[in-house]
Amino acid sequence: MKDETSDICYGHHPVMALIDEAPERCHKILVSESINKKLFEEIYDKARRYSIPISKVKPQALDRITDGASHQGIVAYVVKGKTGDMGKLLDMVSKANDKALVIIADKIKDPHNLGAIIRSAEVFGALGVIIPKRNSAFPNSTVHKTSAGASLRIMTVTVSNLVNSINELKEKGVWIVGLDQRAERHLWDKPPIGGKLAFVVGSEEMGISQVVAKACDDLRSIPMLGKTGSLNAAVAASIGMYEWARCCSEMIS
Repeated sequence: MKDETSDICYGHHPVMALIDEAPERCHKILVSESINKKLFEEIYDKARRYSIPISKVKPQALDRITDGASHQGIVAYVVKGKTGDMGKLLDMVSKANDKALVIIADKIKDPHNLGAIIRSAEVFGALGVIIPKRNSAFPNSTVHKTSAGASLRIMTVTVSNLVNSINELKEKGVWIVGLDQRAERHLWDKPPIGGKLAFVVGSEEMGISQVVAKACDDLRSIPMLGKTGSLNAAVAASIGMYEWARCCSEMIS
């Protein structure tokens, strides 16, 4: 069972990512007795390489451990990792030459949304994801699963005050852009959003908080043709990250 020092990671890709990226944090793996033989051999070989204990259990046991989540017959026990340090993230930003991406999640309470945001952030090469200590989801088993293990690869930093962190990023030459559907300026309006940049993404219910929005250098909206009126927070963040990558590519070429 989990305790205060451990968490769980479940599903094929998240567990594989855990073993590949942070084997020292994995202290036990449980697999279903009915798991595919080829998949078991793959996991067993990886676990043995890092001396990680692996045991077969009944499928119902994994159902109980994961509260009925889609575990795909694999559960790993993970030593809870410390979140990244803001100073280290700022140092990484300083050392970046002409482009750097940071994501600021403003009170994203849904772990599925946070996991999806972290997954996209890792895919697009973000240096880190900043989340507030209060009123926010935190990297856990659901986030590990939803992010396909990306939460184990990318730095996540928890801070007491997002505005202070935004100001620290500004001092390092980072342009702070809030994704706000009420903004008049569109995401792809000029100036282009390349270079050193941090996107602020708010919750679907409240959007970016007023105090955080005031701290941003710019607010951008994503044009919509349909009638729904808003995008899922993780989808909006992904669109913003793609546009950043596209603009950076054009600047280089």
